[in-house]
Amino acid sequence: MEPSLPIVRIVILGSTSTVLHSAGSARLTEVSAPEAASSHAGTSVVALHDTRAALARLGGEVSVDLISDPHADLSALAFDALDLFVLDCIDPEEASLWLELVRDIGPPVLAIQRDDDDDSALQLFRCGADQCVRLGSDYMHVVPATALEMIHRWQRKRERGQVERHIEWLEGFNDAIVNQIPAALAVIDGEGKVATLNPLFSQLLGVAAGEAPGRLFSAVCDAGLYRAAGFDEMVEATHRGVDVVAREARWTNADGAAQVFDVRSQQLDDNGHVLLVLTDVSQIERQAEQIGELQRYNANIIQNINSALLVVSRSRKINYANSAAESILGVECGKLPGRRIADWFRDDETGVHLIVQTLMDGVRFKGAETLVTREDGRLIPIGISCSPLLDAAGETLGAIAIFQDLSEVKQLERQAMQSEKMASIGQLAAGVAHEINNPIGFIRANLFQMSEYLEDMQGVWTELEALQLAIASGENTDVIRAKSAALKDVSNKIDLDYVRRDFTKAVSESQEGSERIRHIVKDLRDFSRQDSAKSELADINECLESTANIVWTMAKHAVTLEKDLGVLPKLRCYPMQLKQVFMNLLHNASQAIEGRIAEEEIDEVTSGEVVVRTFCKDGGVGITITDNGTGVAPEHMARIFDPFFTTKEVGAGTGLGLSTSYNIVARHGGNISVSSEVGKGTTFDIWLPESVNPDAGDRADAGVVLDD
Repeated sequence: MEPSLPIVRIVILGSTSTVLHSAGSARLTEVSAPEAASSHAGTSVVALHDTRAALARLGGEVSVDLISDPHADLSALAFDALDLFVLDCIDPEEASLWLELVRDIGPPVLAIQRDDDDDSALQLFRCGADQCVRLGSDYMHVVPATALEMIHRWQRKRERGQVERHIEWLEGFNDAIVNQIPAALAVIDGEGKVATLNPLFSQLLGVAAGEAPGRLFSAVCDAGLYRAAGFDEMVEATHRGVDVVAREARWTNADGAAQVFDVRSQQLDDNGHVLLVLTDVSQIERQAEQIGELQRYNANIIQNINSALLVVSRSRKINYANSAAESILGVECGKLPGRRIADWFRDDETGVHLIVQTLMDGVRFKGAETLVTREDGRLIPIGISCSPLLDAAGETLGAIAIFQDLSEVKQLERQAMQSEKMASIGQLAAGVAHEINNPIGFIRANLFQMSEYLEDMQGVWTELEALQLAIASGENTDVIRAKSAALKDVSNKIDLDYVRRDFTKAVSESQEGSERIRHIVKDLRDFSRQDSAKSELADINECLESTANIVWTMAKHAVTLEKDLGVLPKLRCYPMQLKQVFMNLLHNASQAIEGRIAEEEIDEVTSGEVVVRTFCKDGGVGITITDNGTGVAPEHMARIFDPFFTTKEVGAGTGLGLSTSYNIVARHGGNISVSSEVGKGTTFDIWLPESVNPDAGDRADAGVVLDD
């Protein structure tokens, strides 16, 4: 039985286009088939047939490709993948070209000769043929045997080459790891001598790599490092098969720099070779210390800032909270992480809470005001800033919320407003005193006059009583006539008819004066009273009228007020707060006009005018207050509603009037804007909805603030 092979590939180069088949497992394929010369067809066919048939006896899976044109371009043929290349009866000159092509890359070449020509065979061997076989009676046996031996030898050679190349690759790979790994490596033999060092260990010890092998490691290594790492104990334990735990070695090198090493060991073989690994972790330790210090520094800052800080996850749970947050929310230390923010930051009918908006949409908020529910259920005002917490790719991981308890701030605001209110009441008192003084003056004069009239009329009453007594006692007619004459004389003397008319007039004037005083006091009392806890229906025109009556007691006669009040529906609002807004704006308007008159020294009689208009607008009410005063400079327009911003002289105002007015209008769900031109005047436009938001409150009792 012929020996068998695994799948092999053979290429036969001949000079015919004829392809013959016979029994067997071999596959025969024609690669190219140019027309061959008919003069050579017979012998080539016989040779090819015999060669193919002989190779078919190899058994196994054999792939045979036939190339019938010796001049074909075979540069694309993968010769290194062939197991045998057969030159079948090819002229030695042509064969030499093919042998040159496959000489360096293989495969083995088997040359078939037609005749017994030793010179041709020698020439083929010189050109690179591995074996030559002549056509003969034993051809069918010699060819497969020779081919089998050549294929076996070639496959073994190719396998050895693959193994050698793999070993070479592994050695290079190992050298690369040993030389490039950021760790110092040393191999110590069973006698404690250095077998090899990698470059980093050589650099660490300060010796050349070629000088260390064969020397005792204890002599090569720095004594301080040797002791610090405990190499003796480590190597001994490794030899005994004990699992050696990595240890830390601290060492001061020759330059005086402190270094920290992670030291490990590993048994390599049964001959006592031990691998020592030193990894310099000095920088890692320094970085860890820096990170720890930075963490402590940040934690110290975060825990000691006055503002509360929360880190919230996308699932709306608290990941981190500082002590200020725990204090404001009324929660014990360490109890906030893991709880849901909805326990304190609750959505309302106006929409989701600010933190939730940040988590959902990435919206940033700065200095927003809202309410938070403490653990004990108490609502407190806070000022809050929110921003999304992003990863390196910009994806939202959560949200960071920083907030402050505004309870004290709101209390201070109320105190400041109360102080302003008292100051404003002082200004009002001066104007009201002037306004009341006039009616009181003529009431007092009338009372003096009426007192004199009463003294004059005392004589009339005396004579009248005497006459009444005479009539009652039945005196005679002469006595009665005499008493009547005396009464008439007294009446004529004081001009009783005039006294009676003038007395009646004085009483009527005094009544009018007292009524005027009553109205002034009523307007002042109404203006000064606090709002009710709930909103109420109010007439905006009436609010403006009563406010104007109060303000104009403080205005000089140079300022005239014109009113164009439309028919308005009643609004659900906080009327006393709106009166404060109107008072601030009217007072500022009159002061702006007085300032312009003083600056330009113009006629006070006709120069100052404030126009108030009301009208229905966009489902609510519009109010405009226009003056022809000094106007507002463009650089001040952006700050005109800022708290504590004022253009007045020091001591003349605190800058809370317009800020308070802005907040009151905003709390009613409305808006206020201003337009102005220096030297021409200013117009404030207000729009209020028909019904105030029930939660517009955060309504500290605003009080009266006169300022701009």
